[in-house]
Amino acid sequence: MRIALLMCIVLGVASVAFGQQTSTDHPTVSAVLERTTGGKWTDRRKAFEDALELMRSGKLTPQEDERLRLGMIQLLLKESTGGLKEPDDEPQADAPENDDGYHGEEKGDYYSGLISVVAGMNDERAIPALLAAAGSGGIATRPIAGFGKKALDATLAQIESKDPDRATGALHVVRDMLEFRTVSDAESLVRIKNTLRSALSSPEYRVRMNAMASIEYLQDRDREEFVPILREIAAHDPYNGEDVPIIVPGTEKNDRHIVRHEAERLLVKIANHERPIGEQGDKP
Repeated sequence: MRIALLMCIVLGVASVAFGQQTSTDHPTVSAVLERTTGGKWTDRRKAFEDALELMRSGKLTPQEDERLRLGMIQLLLKESTGGLKEPDDEPQADAPENDDGYHGEEKGDYYSGLISVVAGMNDERAIPALLAAAGSGGIATRPIAGFGKKALDATLAQIESKDPDRATGALHVVRDMLEFRTVSDAESLVRIKNTLRSALSSPEYRVRMNAMASIEYLQDRDREEFVPILREIAAHDPYNGEDVPIIVPGTEKNDRHIVRHEAERLLVKIANHERPIGEQGDKP
């Protein structure tokens, strides 16, 4: 009788302790978050999948859900700033020589899924992580553009980066901001135009090219401000296409001066008041 009574007391205490633990800190949440911070990328992918399952379960407290949201944002920042560039531990014998690891496609699916989840949160705290992923295209750039002025400071600062990948990614964001008119006030447009002028003098040809792609989405009166510098680029841009494997058809030996050709194309559109093909004009 005494033994039975003692067991009931022990079980009762354990139940209270377990209830207290799950009400404040779901142990699975802590375990998942710990796995997102290190290890192989495949381990982090599994942690991401587990986090999604937890977030969709409807069983988390608001505090737990918030912790996972922040964890996913930090995971995207980690993967975008070198995490996924870590080499695979075990190369595959039949992998193509130019394949970026035999898990290239799996990495791509995981990365795009992670970006989509973070973008879908519509959380301003994700702006730095999404900017780090801006090179992946519209899946990241359009959600950033959707934040409008809230994302402008960080976006313009990244355009000044010495890393051409980061700079061009941020220029894609500016292009989306202009195309979808999520930033349209006079002060912000002045800042954007000043940053684009600076980008046109970048030593990296890709930055100059993407600056022109953004200029194309300015209104006519703003585009015309760039005509003198675009004429200079069209005549004297130094890039001669050493990174271009195929000569652009239709012109002569200067085919590889792709930056000059882009400036010439833009000058014609400005002169003819042509808008970009497929311009949307609606918020993303």
